[in-house]
Parts: sequence; C-alpha cells; structure tokens
Amino acid sequence: MNTVYIVVGSVFLLWFVGGLCRHARGRNKVIHVVDSNCTGCGRCVKRCQHHVLELAKSESGMYAVVKQPDRCSACGDCLPKCKFNALQLVELIR
Repeated sequence: MNTVYIVVGSVFLLWFVGGLCRHARGRNKVIHVVDSNCTGCGRCVKRCQHHVLELAKSESGMYAVVKQPDRCSACGDCLPKCKFNALQLVELIR
C-alpha cells in the first residue's frame, strides 16, 4: 500500500514541477505564426487551451494569427500539431 502512495505522490510531484517550469518559461516567450508556412488547417487553433490563436481570412485563404499574445503561456502544446512548421516560440518584446 505504501508503494501506491509513493507512486501517486511521485506522479503528482512531477506534474506540479513540470507546470512550474512551463509557467516560468512562458513569462518571456510567446507563440509566433510564420505566415508563409501557415496553410490555415486550424489544428493549432483547436489545440490552444488559452484561446490565443484564431483563424483569419485573407485574399489568399485562411491562416492562423495570434490574437491575444498576453494570454499565451508558451506551453508549446500547439507546436507539435502544426505539420507545416508555421509556429515558433519567440522572445517576448516588451
């Protein structure tokens, strides 16, 4: 029974520490969309849990834009969803 408590405690601790590291990383970074690579598929928009990304329409079609960069936590969850390398984490300019 003690083994179960140790495993559950370890998993919780790793989850908590990972969240702290992710939050600290996000203080000075923000997501950037490379317009020339974006195809407007919307996978990144669906994955963004903070609703930072949105699809915009132009003459050439749909593409993703960063509507609220101040809400971006730089979690990076949207990066693996983009198969066209249209997303990058860049330093936040203040």
